[in-house]
Amino acid sequence: MYGKLIKAVLCLLMLGVCLPGAGCAQEPFYTAMPEYLCVEQETKTEEVAGNVFVLRTYPQTANEQVNAFMQALVDEMTQTAMPYLPMKTQKTPTYLDTGAVITRSGTSWMSFLTLSEISASREQIYVDAHTRVYDIETGERIALTDVFDADSEAWDVLSDAVRTQLSAAFPGETPDAQQLDALCARETLQTADFTLGAARLTLTYRADAVYPGRQTLLHVHVYYPEIRPMMTERAAAQTDNSRFQMIALTFDDGGARGSTRRVLDQLRRYGAQATFFVVGYTIANNHDILARQQDAAYSIQSHTYSHKYPGELTQEQAFADKERFSRELCEVIGVPPVMMRAPGGQDAFYVNRQIGYPIIQWSLAGGDSGNRDVAGIYKRVARNAKDGDIVLLHDLNSLSGEYTRHIVRSLNEKGILCVTMEELFADAGMPLEANQSYYSARPGGQK
Repeated sequence: MYGKLIKAVLCLLMLGVCLPGAGCAQEPFYTAMPEYLCVEQETKTEEVAGNVFVLRTYPQTANEQVNAFMQALVDEMTQTAMPYLPMKTQKTPTYLDTGAVITRSGTSWMSFLTLSEISASREQIYVDAHTRVYDIETGERIALTDVFDADSEAWDVLSDAVRTQLSAAFPGETPDAQQLDALCARETLQTADFTLGAARLTLTYRADAVYPGRQTLLHVHVYYPEIRPMMTERAAAQTDNSRFQMIALTFDDGGARGSTRRVLDQLRRYGAQATFFVVGYTIANNHDILARQQDAAYSIQSHTYSHKYPGELTQEQAFADKERFSRELCEVIGVPPVMMRAPGGQDAFYVNRQIGYPIIQWSLAGGDSGNRDVAGIYKRVARNAKDGDIVLLHDLNSLSGEYTRHIVRSLNEKGILCVTMEELFADAGMPLEANQSYYSARPGGQK
């Protein structure tokens, strides 16, 4: 609960209130993004054959040297992927898309999960990933050995997390034991691909490293409260994000092909994370979209399989749909959902029947369902979002990419971080419990 207490203190400080005994040393929330955490990305698109596109996305940070390093990496990864790209005219759009998913932490540390992905015929046929963490103020590249001392017990914590989380992927399949042991070794961990986000450290692996033939990435998440006491002094300071307000953007009713892709483009452009509550029957038609969301370490969760309302299905059907959703999603990305959103927010049916997931509601609705007023949607969210909010949006809306662009840009300007549901609640110190409904990550947000 420590994170939640700090957030509460900060909220009071913004109002000029001091808690008895707490002191007034804590600074208030940021009202603008710190200079060295400002970033925007530019995408260049080239059609190399009929309906075959090469996209390169380049970051623009406050450090020109970092920009140059990242541009060179994007170009190098694109060239490496080119031999795998179908070069004949395609009936459906085929993409080679290379660019970084960016996360921020502290006052100047920025992480780049750079992905190179090829999607053809609605399947992902190629993926490559490299991670880099930079101190944007100095241009220094940060290694995991800068986060933890060589003799830190954190390496054992990371090893256990890698073994546990990778072993849980692709239920029903057994990971390659020898390869898994190698990934868990301390000397391997010290050079592992990692990123630092608002509330967690993430280690990234190719799924085929331990599950031969699987074409996606797997991420191992370790949240800061567990490991911050083991960090170096510098890393502990740069993972203290208590001055940031954090919100969770959530998107319902996808996957939706083009509109979901445009939402993903805008999240990447401005360095925002999000959670997608997917309708199960769309999984079959969106393998490449789901793979892209998984590769980017976004959160993919259940909006039920059929999007039926409680009066339209029985308890037996609800549980059968739950299992079907998990099975079909795992076949694509290897990771089952760990939470759900009830259609229309009608959660009582699922709570009373002990569906087994935390049920996610919302505290701020974008009002975008069936709405084409882009300005009205993004202004409603940008003006009203506050720390701990769960924001309801829909990537099924054909204009969702456009208002997402304005929302995340406006929130960035205010110094508000858009994070996944898991990060939002970890930062608040609130564990998500099965068969409970959550409206926000603030005190009183659970009902």
